[in-house]
Amino acid sequence: MVLLSVAQFFMMALLMSQSTGNQGFSFDLEASEVVCKKTESGERYFTYVISNVGSQTAPEGSYMVFFKVNGRMVSFETVTSPLEPGKSIVYTSEEKFDVSKKRRLKYHLIVKTEDGNKNNNRKKGEIIL
Repeated sequence: MVLLSVAQFFMMALLMSQSTGNQGFSFDLEASEVVCKKTESGERYFTYVISNVGSQTAPEGSYMVFFKVNGRMVSFETVTSPLEPGKSIVYTSEEKFDVSKKRRLKYHLIVKTEDGNKNNNRKKGEIIL
């Protein structure tokens, strides 16, 4: 049997918690969906969805949302509200795209957060018109 001092025990617990990464977080934000929509005049714009697929509320200010089209930042949200488990927020980019000039729109949705799963915090795609 190995006996540890209190200091050794706490040091070991600290090292173990650091090696497990983000498992202590019970909210999990997901870059869920991106939709390209059309205005009456034929211009294109985007809506995109962030969802909390975790079991706890994502606290106010615990995440930021960035949306890029063709490598350029077109929308961002840095002051964010709490997001309850199972709930989503739909964002709409105000920028419109004239498809007579660009027939290909590459998008990149980024949720910057310290949540339980980094693998679902980004969504990339391409719209060919």
